[in-house]
Amino acid sequence: MLRFGHRGASALAPENTLAAFRKAAELHCDWIETDVRLTGDGVPVLLHDARVERTTGIRGEVGRMPLGRVLRLDAGSWFGREFRGERIPTLDEALEWSRGRCQLNLEVKEEERTAEAIRQIARRLTDHDALDRVLLSSFRAPDLVRIRSILPRVRLAWLVSRGSRGLKPLIRQTGLHALHPKDTLVTPRLTTRCRRLGLALHVWVVNRAERLARLAALGVDGVMSDDPRIFQL
Repeated sequence: MLRFGHRGASALAPENTLAAFRKAAELHCDWIETDVRLTGDGVPVLLHDARVERTTGIRGEVGRMPLGRVLRLDAGSWFGREFRGERIPTLDEALEWSRGRCQLNLEVKEEERTAEAIRQIARRLTDHDALDRVLLSSFRAPDLVRIRSILPRVRLAWLVSRGSRGLKPLIRQTGLHALHPKDTLVTPRLTTRCRRLGLALHVWVVNRAERLARLAALGVDGVMSDDPRIFQL
């Protein structure tokens, strides 16, 4: 079973920072799941929320801030004093850091500037020769279709939180690699269906060892966790 650090080891370090990624790598995660948004000047950075308040204490939308402003924000103090000064990383930094360490699952969060975000992500994946060590995911099926038109060979995953209606057409349109369902959606029937369709099944978010054991018994291919220590139990 593949081990994903959800936003890095986000139970142990501030989410979507290099500190959280390093902790996930120390705990032998195969993948780091993280979120990609654009700054006001069009640079991909790793941040879950559209606004920066929750993880920096500063008011504002990342999509309205220039990169220089974003890089001056403290994204670590909210989690603990030992992480003071931890920054919101750029996608370039994460791609460079992850080389030889682990693979990256990049969730495309951008909604208002989706086309621009996909172009910018594609450019950086190409620049870093990273197409074979990333997986791009989105809740929005049209975004996956758009990504496939720009990046013919990158792996794609569809995130679902309610159901997977439309899965077969999406597979035909995109050559989908994986389904990423919310934990509560996972059943033996879904596991069998994914296996029959040739899809990897990566589940989010699991933080209890007993649930991890049940999913392993079902035969899922990967699990995302905020606390990768559960993979050691």
